[in-house]
Amino acid sequence: MAVAISDVYVNIDIERPAAKVGLGRPLILVKNTAQDAKYQEYTSLEALAKDYASDTKTYAKAKAIFLQQNAPDLVAVAPFNTDIATALEDVFSKSWHFVILAEYVAADALAISNLIEEHKFKFAVIQVPTFAGAAQLKTNSRTIVVVHDKVGEHLDAAWIGDTASATVGSVTWKFRKNLVGITASELTSAQVDEIHAQGAVAYILKAGVPQTSEGKTANGEFIDSLHGDDWVKSTIETRLQKALTDSDKVSFDTRGIAQLQSEVVAVLDEAFNNGIVDIDDETGQANYTVTALQRNELKEEEILARKYNGLKFRYKRSNAIHSATVYGTIVV
Repeated sequence: MAVAISDVYVNIDIERPAAKVGLGRPLILVKNTAQDAKYQEYTSLEALAKDYASDTKTYAKAKAIFLQQNAPDLVAVAPFNTDIATALEDVFSKSWHFVILAEYVAADALAISNLIEEHKFKFAVIQVPTFAGAAQLKTNSRTIVVVHDKVGEHLDAAWIGDTASATVGSVTWKFRKNLVGITASELTSAQVDEIHAQGAVAYILKAGVPQTSEGKTANGEFIDSLHGDDWVKSTIETRLQKALTDSDKVSFDTRGIAQLQSEVVAVLDEAFNNGIVDIDDETGQANYTVTALQRNELKEEEILARKYNGLKFRYKRSNAIHSATVYGTIVV
């Protein structure tokens, strides 16, 4: 298992009541048996073409990503031979956040979907030609399934290229319109409902505008909510690690604890401004709390080991309006 090197670990439990650039980078997994094939990051389609010719599926996926208006700063490619799950595990700590397949194979899709689910971090995005292919992935919260049967079109890649690198929290993944190189599917309402029932998303015409039909993962979680959770987790880890690294010493007392607490508060304030954290309707302030245990509230062995485990935070996710019903009265 690949493990990121860090002194800070953030665990998030979800309570369920009755970077423009950073968390939008895609990874393309491609079958490649060459001995010298390895993980690479490409900042342009021209750079990628030196390793993957224009007639390859990897190139086609990357092109669909780079064509979008909000394209990420880079596209990563990782080869695999026989064990796709191991290949993905080996590069899990790299900077990518959304993984797609160069070529859809049902067994490969299930393998990477299950691995992402185990980690509870990052996303798998799977394109299938019919909604039947979505059935095996339906229970996974970290897998996004798109149904698109247009030959030569890569809705999975285009959707990531358009949406994933927008400021996390500022967009919903539903209504993403006018994806470059993608044609809307001609589906009936019943067919769209069936696709949604199977945990998948389509690209359809609404009010004459081609757009994504939903913004949910396979098991019904909203993509923007999970993406926001990932942003909070990774940003707190990064900021606290930087605080520990940049300071000559973070003292194990009220001053040092306050320093760490202030970093978490700053992250959650930014999350609120970006649309990840909800507003408290009564106060008009961000709906979150941060608590920090003082030294006299900690175990002696933790202090002696220089491990501070007293920071906790809680926030309410921000939501978006995805549909509306309007009631009117006509006077005659």
